[in-house]
Amino acid sequence: MTTIDQSAIFAGRPARVVVRPAEGRIAGFDGVRAIAVLMVFISHKTTLPHHDSYGSVGVWVFLVLSGMLISSILSEMRGKVEAGTQSSWRSMGDFYVRRSLRIFPLYYACLGVFTLGSLFTSFVGFSRMEATIYALYGTNIYIEMTPTGDHGHFGHLWSLSAEEQFYLLLAPILLFTPRKYLVRICIGFMLAGAATLAWLVSVKAHPNAIHVDPLIAFGMFGVGGFVASLKNVKPPAWLVSAQAQAAAGLTLIAIPLVFGYFRDSWNVWGPLTCTFAGLFLFQIARNQRTPVVAFLSLWPLRSLGRVSYAFYILHQFVHFYEVQAVFHKLHINIDGPPIVQLALELFITVALATLSWHFFERPLLRLGARLTAREGAEASSATDALSSGRQAATR
Repeated sequence: MTTIDQSAIFAGRPARVVVRPAEGRIAGFDGVRAIAVLMVFISHKTTLPHHDSYGSVGVWVFLVLSGMLISSILSEMRGKVEAGTQSSWRSMGDFYVRRSLRIFPLYYACLGVFTLGSLFTSFVGFSRMEATIYALYGTNIYIEMTPTGDHGHFGHLWSLSAEEQFYLLLAPILLFTPRKYLVRICIGFMLAGAATLAWLVSVKAHPNAIHVDPLIAFGMFGVGGFVASLKNVKPPAWLVSAQAQAAAGLTLIAIPLVFGYFRDSWNVWGPLTCTFAGLFLFQIARNQRTPVVAFLSLWPLRSLGRVSYAFYILHQFVHFYEVQAVFHKLHINIDGPPIVQLALELFITVALATLSWHFFERPLLRLGARLTAREGAEASSATDALSSGRQAATR
């Protein structure tokens, strides 16, 4: 669930709608994050038909977006290495410092709260062994080994584990490999992911094991990296038009609704939805001046997208029955229909995530930028890698 500030974008085509991204972030990307995390929220909080497929698509969108941005950052850093302005080792150190300050504090703070709580009570899926696995970012491997186990409210941490594993693997590969090999490396990850998916399906692996497999996730990161490598490719106007953007975005939402019902085929073909995610993100980055981007940049979506990392971590730990228990201790009984309960859980999660962003996460992001200022902020690296040219009109 990566969130990275940006100050420019792929060169876009002129159009009537002009979007001004806040704080230099790519316009529309926060909106995509918001929709993706809401899909995950719905999958975990409702019992709608094949609701879990919505959560899967939401996570896949996050994986592709993370792969796109992280590959861009590392590719730009490698460009500076090849230019002789910084070393590979120093670049890797800067990268890990910023990523650590972005991801670790909130993650380990949550685990710390449950560790303290476990001294007084027990939590399903949080034994001493499981807590250690979560702390070591091995959740996805653990779930793949125990696909039918009860992992309590901690199963969603698998995607964060896959992301950390990918960072550990990709950073040295891209920083110590000539920049021209980025496309081949990303295609290699994509092929490895596709081959792993085919093999797991052929041996009739459990759907949960397929869902969390690290190599399949790496393939989705690879899709994002491949999209990032297309910065010098000039797409036809129709491919990045508002109509094409809308078609791709609606397809991402419709796919789980239409095909999620067919469980057997969904396990085989569902992960390929990541290609539509890659296309949609490419379209947004290459044409920022459309009604679609304007919609994704609306304040509610933009604000939720900005706090999506904390929202994702916290949403599984916020439940209406816990609120009921608190009020019961105050001798107040509350109840409501499912839609009201869902709305309250959403409100509390957004509130907690917003507080986390303003008073915890953003200060640490600024600290990371200061600690690595000698090489420039992370935003600049990603910006240069994603941009084929500056475009002042989008600022």
